[in-house]
Amino acid sequence: MTWTIVVAYCIVDDLLKVLGHQDDPQSKTPASVVLSIWILAALEHGGKHNKALERCEELGLFSFIPSRSRFNRRLHAVSYLIPLLLPLFKTLWEQLQEVQEYVLDTLPLPVCENIRAPRCRLAKDISYRGYIPSKKVYFHGLKLHLLAASNRFICEVQFTPGSTADLDGLYLMSLDLAQGSELYLDRGYTDYLAEDDLKQAQAIHVRAIRKHNSKRYYQPSQFIAILGRKIIESVGSALTELFPKRIHATTLQGFVLKVWGFVFAHNCKLLARIL
Repeated sequence: MTWTIVVAYCIVDDLLKVLGHQDDPQSKTPASVVLSIWILAALEHGGKHNKALERCEELGLFSFIPSRSRFNRRLHAVSYLIPLLLPLFKTLWEQLQEVQEYVLDTLPLPVCENIRAPRCRLAKDISYRGYIPSKKVYFHGLKLHLLAASNRFICEVQFTPGSTADLDGLYLMSLDLAQGSELYLDRGYTDYLAEDDLKQAQAIHVRAIRKHNSKRYYQPSQFIAILGRKIIESVGSALTELFPKRIHATTLQGFVLKVWGFVFAHNCKLLARIL
């Protein structure tokens, strides 16, 4: 655990310099320390920041450990940097590991039990009511659109309300992939025009699981697509293992921030294994 946090701190500190971020001279806790404690909370304590602060103080990881309230204020103040860090993490990973295959899928993120949905304070709108076809159940919350590499590294994420279709999530993602890569998709991402555009613009070959009545259904390629898509199942399992039984948050922004923490904790675990 300690090595993973050291790796996370070193990488985050260097990448913040790449982004040109400068801390306030009066600040006792740099942004890199704040984000490292945030990753530790997701990695070992189910996203509980107070537990991570106590752990850092116990181990003496950093010279100054802020109080819980000050930490939360600092974390929300630098939260705009978090989406900017993930593409840099992806670039670092691709320099360390060769990646030619990617998988795109969604993960439901319930913010409350279904019976409590009418009085949910985090997500009040009906648009957060989603459906999981594989389990044939409804949920109330967000959808996490995940783009993962073949070696389980999470390269890109997108948050949408639970009722958003998978295909709409595809349009929101940048899909900054290497030329000639293969992209594995589920049945919910069927869009021939988008597939042709990806192939023409970036030479990305889309391998989608298709319905039997699809115009581009081809049995041999279906077997390859089904095998390739299994990568995302292991990514989803590894990510949800970090989740607590219930992600505690008082605002929807705080909920999303904690999920971001789990994403970075998952990636830092993979980076720590090869560094």
